[in-house]
Amino acid sequence: MKIRPSIQAVIFDENKRKFLLIKQFDKRKKRYLWRLVKGGIEKNETEEQAVKREIQEEVGLKKIEIVGKIYEYEYIFPPRKFIVFIYLVKADMEEKVVLEFTEEDKIKDFVWVSKDQAIEMLYWKDEKQSIKLSK
Repeated sequence: MKIRPSIQAVIFDENKRKFLLIKQFDKRKKRYLWRLVKGGIEKNETEEQAVKREIQEEVGLKKIEIVGKIYEYEYIFPPRKFIVFIYLVKADMEEKVVLEFTEEDKIKDFVWVSKDQAIEMLYWKDEKQSIKLSK
């Protein structure tokens, strides 16, 4: 089985104590779910470079600071096995969010919410766990 390394970002505003969630079409559930920013690591790209690129591509944030890796998980979505590295990322919710809307990503909304709200809104247990492990 082919392995696909990926990153996911727990994006938060330290001053306002809010987390950024995106409403994205989930291929496994075939419906829109609240998610964390996530994407594959390109060839010859570090995990940190992938985090910055995916955040910029999906939500347009450039003024970010990667705090560090906080969690990892894996899952199988045939024909691949995904290994996902989760990074905690500081951002400023005053910076304008610009959503990426392509046939591939299908991101249609975003929201900044409290830690408890994020845990309640996220569908996947590993994403909930990532929020719980953040500061």
